[in-house]
Amino acid sequence: MIDYRVRSVSLLNLVNDIRNKRLIPDAYFQRNLVWREVHKIDFIKTILLGLPFPQIFISKGKINVETMSTVSCIVDGQQRTNAIIEFIDDAFPVDEKFYSDLDGNKKSEFLKYEVAVIELDLENDDPKVQEIFQRINRTSNSLTSIEKMASEFSTSYFMLVAKLLSDQIDIEKTNLDDFREDPSIPEEFYSWAKKKKISKFVQLITRKDIFTPREIAKKVHLMHVLNIMSSILVGFYNRNEKAIENLNDYSEVFNEKDDVIAALEKTADIILKLKLKSKSYFLNKANIYSLIVSVAQYIREGNDIDIDVLRLELESFEREIPDDYKLAAAEAVNSTRARQLRNNYIFSIVQRARVV
Repeated sequence: MIDYRVRSVSLLNLVNDIRNKRLIPDAYFQRNLVWREVHKIDFIKTILLGLPFPQIFISKGKINVETMSTVSCIVDGQQRTNAIIEFIDDAFPVDEKFYSDLDGNKKSEFLKYEVAVIELDLENDDPKVQEIFQRINRTSNSLTSIEKMASEFSTSYFMLVAKLLSDQIDIEKTNLDDFREDPSIPEEFYSWAKKKKISKFVQLITRKDIFTPREIAKKVHLMHVLNIMSSILVGFYNRNEKAIENLNDYSEVFNEKDDVIAALEKTADIILKLKLKSKSYFLNKANIYSLIVSVAQYIREGNDIDIDVLRLELESFEREIPDDYKLAAAEAVNSTRARQLRNNYIFSIVQRARVV
């Protein structure tokens, strides 16, 4: 049984604790900030009307006996606390009024608003904290499948490599003290990751003409990378089946990681050198997946690719796209059949660009 207590905290004290770094709002197990402005406005209206909202969960944290202080973490309530701070900072108006436009009485009422808090008697790096976060959000629509997976499999080697390729991990460990990085990540992973060069792939997979900033915030590109890695290793499958299987199979050891990293970095270098136009057909999510997998597979077979020939072949294909390919890139794009069909076409294109 986990000890906890229910209490109320004034909004003023909550904000001051965050600003003074006594309360960490974005710990390692949290999702990225994804609320749209309309959600923030609606939430702030709730406070301005004096209506209640669901309680915020906080892990109490460890007592620093030297400073006689604690640093706590928000377990559930990050989006709400961020909206509060942004409103106070005049990041958006509510009913055409910024916080600074409110009169003294309104500001006072806003800051005195009592927030219901459940304070868990747990240290911030206790595994139970992450488990509680997962359980709170398990039946909620607030988290996507990949956000739940990123939390549940946070220390699986397969997930860690995918996060590294997606620019979702701090290999310099600059965020350990404020719990923005998972303290359970093995030290040997950091040592290995620091030796890897992945700049080209990160540049490719985070392109705004492939994934929007909101999609990146919701880790959509991370799911893409998990599926790219899985397809390179085991071929094609339906939706995310093999990716989930690999998160379990490669939870502690992922011997193929060096080979996968090298192939994807070289693949990204080739695709970036193609200088595809921002509206290129191959920057569609389904098509970039197929192009990356096809090029990586060909490279892993020991072949070199003529970039100029590949560019011409792709441009020719784009001018007259076969109907069955169009369908496989627009409907049921993550089915085994659609992925295999797209690969058959693109792999043939890549083969024609082979350096003889």
